[in-house]
Amino acid sequence: MPELNVPEDLTGLSDEELTELSRHLVEEFDGIYAADGGPRASDVVRATELADHIERLTGEQNRRTQVAAEAAEQLAQLRERVNTATTTPDTEDGAGDGDTAGDTAGEEPATTQEPALVADSRPAASTAPARTAPRETGGFDARRGNLNASLRDAQRNAPAANVPAQRGQDLVITAAAATSGAPIGSQIDSLEALSRFIHQHARSLTVTNGNPAYTPFATIQRRVGDVLGEHTDPHQVLATLNRLSNPEVLVAAGGWCSPSDIRYGFFNIACQARTGLIDLPTFGVDRGGVRWPTSPSLADVLANPTAFVPFTSQTFNAASMPWLWTETSDILAVTGGATKPCIRVPCPTFEEARLECFGHCVTAGNLADSSYPENTANFLTLLMAAQLRVENFRYLAQMASMSTLSPAASGGLGAAGSGVIAPVLGAIEMQATDYRTKYGMCDDDLLEAVFPIWIKAMVRSDLAKRAGMDLDAFRVTDGMIADWFDSRGVRAQFVGEYQARTAGYPGLYSTTMTAWPTQVEFLLYAAGTFQRGDGMSLDLGVVRDSVLNATNDHTAAWAEACHLIAKFGHESRRVIVNICPDGTTGAADLTACGL
Repeated sequence: MPELNVPEDLTGLSDEELTELSRHLVEEFDGIYAADGGPRASDVVRATELADHIERLTGEQNRRTQVAAEAAEQLAQLRERVNTATTTPDTEDGAGDGDTAGDTAGEEPATTQEPALVADSRPAASTAPARTAPRETGGFDARRGNLNASLRDAQRNAPAANVPAQRGQDLVITAAAATSGAPIGSQIDSLEALSRFIHQHARSLTVTNGNPAYTPFATIQRRVGDVLGEHTDPHQVLATLNRLSNPEVLVAAGGWCSPSDIRYGFFNIACQARTGLIDLPTFGVDRGGVRWPTSPSLADVLANPTAFVPFTSQTFNAASMPWLWTETSDILAVTGGATKPCIRVPCPTFEEARLECFGHCVTAGNLADSSYPENTANFLTLLMAAQLRVENFRYLAQMASMSTLSPAASGGLGAAGSGVIAPVLGAIEMQATDYRTKYGMCDDDLLEAVFPIWIKAMVRSDLAKRAGMDLDAFRVTDGMIADWFDSRGVRAQFVGEYQARTAGYPGLYSTTMTAWPTQVEFLLYAAGTFQRGDGMSLDLGVVRDSVLNATNDHTAAWAEACHLIAKFGHESRRVIVNICPDGTTGAADLTACGL
């Protein structure tokens, strides 16, 4: 059978041509399955084409049926309008006057009355004169005191009624995608039109296989007469509640009587700014992690007996490294003495860091989110603030785990009765000096330090308790504290989630802190020792799927980000210092030298 030609534009075909063409296509499609042995693999392409053509023809037939039905409904409405306009006033008056018609039944029509004043007579329609004079009296005969007014005249002389516009069954349907006859943002008049547009739009979509894509089509919003929100005037709230409910059941023996105002907002003091987070150099990671060679330091070379003899206990000679070559060594070399040694460059070892992914997923009920969006928004705000702090805690914990505890015992540096400022500044400068000397750094090379954020408050508390201090001790700013470290060649960061929310430190959930910590820990390392790698990132926003739709839920937020902490430098130190914000300045005669 030759293949049928189905035009792209079906509007040019008549109804009979559509029906005949559809019948032939269905016969050809059924013939594929009726063939001996059933359909073959080679029939898939043609069967797909036939199915597409049949769906297009059926859609066009349904569209024409819908258009014809709408046209018939409009014609019926027009016919009703014409019938109403051509109906004589007397006929409607008689039908609407009720009792008047009954009272005059059987009487002869009055012929001496003016037509405009007759309200209770019904002359035959074929003989009734045309009434062109206005009914200024509205059908009321003052001479007779006739109270049976004409309804037709009352409607004609009545003032314009204040009727609210038709609200379309209280639904507002707005197109969210370009469709036939409904541009984006335009209003769709009826659910029938919405169904027709959905059908046409669905036929134009590409069919996916195992990877469905959500396509917005339209939004439907129900309009109601009374809407109360957080900005509603309290008097309007009260009036609306009284109207919608039965106020008689609200019995009060006294008091204010009126119901309480409604507040829908939430109390949220969680900091949304990215303050108190660790600041690290950041690089991108294309794959699942990063590898790098272990960098030998000057301290490693000088402390390695196979390469260099330590300077502290060395005997230089012609065989040492570095060698000490004298004239005697040169004479002995000719006669078989030691020659200048040479060492080989060693192969480096490699270290590795793998990405870790942080994320969150929030499920919200469709009805709850629609009726109380403030609740959903507030919860998402808290969740984002919490995730920032959890990530910060993880980064700091990883950095601390890759650091060397100094001193090795947890006793801490400094005496417990030396205040806060003196032991902290003394410890940081002593450790910075030792660090730069160990690795052969310049005296002005920058070092990084990480402190818990609460140490600044302890510094101010310590200064405020000192005797003989002027008022400047009570207005020490964060910038002043940072300058103390800058002058020692140390860039200090003050971060949250470090020595916090545990026993003896600020932020514990179950109890309130009543005393400052007695120890503080800080990290010290060369700039660039720690770096953060950012990898894959997913942020899917709002997700709706069939599983959640079954319970009338949706994924209100989904986000995932992957990071890693890599230690490229030689050493990071964890330094513990004993502190006490008691204003102590130190004894005049120290019995021991410390910080």
